[in-house]
Amino acid sequence: MTLRLKRDEYAWMEDLTDPRVASWARSQDKVARASVRKDSAVLYKRMREYYKLPIARSIEATKDGYVFFYSDERSYKVVLIRRDGSRTKLADSAGMGKDTVIQGLQARGEGGVYALHTSVGGSDEGVVDFIDYKAEEKLDSLRGHIGSVVWLKGSAIYYVRSYRKGKTPDGVKPPADRVFLRKNGREEMVFGKGLKTDTFIGLKKSGDGTRALVDLAFGWTRSTPVAGRVGEPDHWAPLLEKNASIVTHIGYKGGKHYLLSFRESNGSVVTATSGSARSVVAEGKAPLQDATLVGDELLCTYLEDASIRMRLFNLDGRAGKKLEFETPGSLAAFGTPSSYGSEAVFVFTSFALPYRIYRLSKGRMDVIASEELKGRFKVENRSAKSKDGTRVHYFMATKDRRPTKGVLLFGYGGFRVSLMPTFNPSYIPLLEDGIAYGVANLRGGLEDGEGWHKAGMREKKHHVFEDYIAVLESLKQRGDRVVGFGRSNGGLLMGTTMNWRPDLFAGVIIGYPVLDMLAFHRLLAGKAWVPEYGDPDDPKDARFLASYSPYQNLDEKKHYPPVFIYTGLKDDRVHPGHAFKFQARLKDMGVDSTMRVEVQSGHIGTTPEARIREEADKLAFAYKALGIRASKKAVSR
Repeated sequence: MTLRLKRDEYAWMEDLTDPRVASWARSQDKVARASVRKDSAVLYKRMREYYKLPIARSIEATKDGYVFFYSDERSYKVVLIRRDGSRTKLADSAGMGKDTVIQGLQARGEGGVYALHTSVGGSDEGVVDFIDYKAEEKLDSLRGHIGSVVWLKGSAIYYVRSYRKGKTPDGVKPPADRVFLRKNGREEMVFGKGLKTDTFIGLKKSGDGTRALVDLAFGWTRSTPVAGRVGEPDHWAPLLEKNASIVTHIGYKGGKHYLLSFRESNGSVVTATSGSARSVVAEGKAPLQDATLVGDELLCTYLEDASIRMRLFNLDGRAGKKLEFETPGSLAAFGTPSSYGSEAVFVFTSFALPYRIYRLSKGRMDVIASEELKGRFKVENRSAKSKDGTRVHYFMATKDRRPTKGVLLFGYGGFRVSLMPTFNPSYIPLLEDGIAYGVANLRGGLEDGEGWHKAGMREKKHHVFEDYIAVLESLKQRGDRVVGFGRSNGGLLMGTTMNWRPDLFAGVIIGYPVLDMLAFHRLLAGKAWVPEYGDPDDPKDARFLASYSPYQNLDEKKHYPPVFIYTGLKDDRVHPGHAFKFQARLKDMGVDSTMRVEVQSGHIGTTPEARIREEADKLAFAYKALGIRASKKAVSR
């Protein structure tokens, strides 16, 4: 029978201060690592070679050049690439203390200064250091959950602080954001007073420095653009009236605010005038993902079969040059080019392409730096038909057209996240050993526009699971054995689909997962996800959440495939208790399930060394589930 728990007997595992929880987690971790040790050691050695390749994370254009953030097998690094091609090292996590991770950076457009976001073990909460790289001097530091930073005159800044635990200064319960003015070591809250819980703030300034551009996000289906003179936060005001969709700032030029609008499913570019929007670049057949002001042009990024296409438009919306790429790929840094003046810079990547940095100026696109991978790899566009007849696209990456010995299939399906081809050095050994790597583009993402996202939200979440099952069935018809893999919201995908169709999996990998859909809203950052998932405290929402919640729907009569769960004690976004309780229930049922627990790992970031070992253990499980031994010889570098 299905275990619908009236009383959660494992609720005590949500208390990470309970010594029993730590002891139990350590015992589970020990068993998990031992179960994959032999192949993990082989894969670890091979992966380290590929992690020597730089993994591009972001790049920002400034007056001084391009501030490039990347990682390798040793550390996270930041360099300044000047326009003549010379480089200067700015930061290296290797010298910042044990388990320190660089989470990101924000560079001042005028050059000279950048904000470096670091944390211990990849926690969302951390430190932001403001560094003058010319004087090699730290100017200031902030602690906490720090978001956007905007530089003002002199040493003054605006910054966004996120409240995850305590109330905001104006007494609003978390999660919530507020904007602060910081100057000469003192600060005051200048924007956000009275904004409700679950309202989040993005902040930047216009290219000419005169306008503050604020995006207020209310969940993942509605946002409001707010703007005003930089120095007058009391007068920042909404640009549009009665906005019920996602509309965000692109930039400000010639007295006009250019906005990215998803009032139409596939998105468009509009300008705001007197509270209403005027179309500039109309909705097209391909979904618009992003747009950037580059001098007197708009650089628009579209998706076709989950790969980027780019095109220039003038500021009146007349179509110009298309930018071509020879392989399916994506942009690093959340798909957003960085512009300064009349040029833009962005990082292009794909499954077997670590990175190419492109500079766009006056319609000409040049490669200014790149890292290539030797060996012949193939990327196929495929599709499956979901339960309701919807076409579901998926990628399949292989090596040398050789017959596949199995498939590792990744999925996510939520929060407007588009899964595009990106380079991950962990998967190159799999391809070399004849295991294909698949990526499924499920509803809930933005691969086919805002309508695609909404079709995978709340009571329609079942579409996401049905889409993934359709891809599994398509692969099974081809004779492939599949290990499913999902992380975070993708862990929810794995937990649900293994409940619905355990027969389609050779094994299941569940990373840093959301698994208890009746309790997620009271654990860490979970309340912020209510607009996407639904509210467990609302009886109507609770019914559809309970219908698929992986933890509550485990069935002792079903024959589950082997399961490998991995999580981290430093995850301050998705509570490790989700993974702990699910693992405990699986063990109660006699399922072949192991759980790896990383001591120093946040939800997204961790040290390169910890990441490689985690990836080696995870993928060693995939080999084991497929009945394949890892080869000791790497051949592609």
